Amino acid sequence: MGLYDALMEEPVGPIDDAPLGEEEKEALRQDLVDVQILKDVLGGQDVKGTVFFCPDCDEDHYLTWDLLAGNLQELLDAGESPVHEPAFDPNPDEYVTWDYARGFLDGYEVFEREDTDEVAGKVRRELQTKGLHADQVKAFMIKVGLEAPPPPAPPGS
Repeated sequence: MGLYDALMEEPVGPIDDAPLGEEEKEALRQDLVDVQILKDVLGGQDVKGTVFFCPDCDEDHYLTWDLLAGNLQELLDAGESPVHEPAFDPNPDEYVTWDYARGFLDGYEVFEREDTDEVAGKVRRELQTKGLHADQVKAFMIKVGLEAPPPPAPPGS
C-alpha cells in the first residue's frame, strides 16, 4: 500500500501538524515515480487512473494519473493532501485500485528484469562467438548498463 493510499484510508481524527519525516517524503517521491510509470504503461491500456475509497465522504474517488500525481506532489510540498471532491460521472471500468496498480507495476518490473536478463545473455553469447574474451565481454556489458549473466555451466558439471 502506498503512502497516499494509507493516508486516504485513515479515519478522520485530530489533524497531525507534524511535518512529514524523511522516510515519508521518500515514499511519496517513489509513489510519484510509480504514478508516472503507471500512467505510461496502463494509460496505453485505456486505464485513466486509480480509485480510492474515501472514509470522509463514504464513497469512491476516481483520480486520473495527473490528478493523483498532483495530489502526491502537494502532499510532498505542503505536507497535506489537497481538498478532494469526487470525479464527475467517471466510468469505473477505466480506473483500477492502487493495490491493483502496484501489483501490476511489481509484475511489470519483474518481467522487464527477466526480459533484460534474456537480452543480456544473448548479447554475451554473441560477443563471445565474435571472439571477445570473457573480460572484454564483461567490460562491454557493464559499459552499456547490462549485467552480464554468468556463462552457462559446461555440460556434465
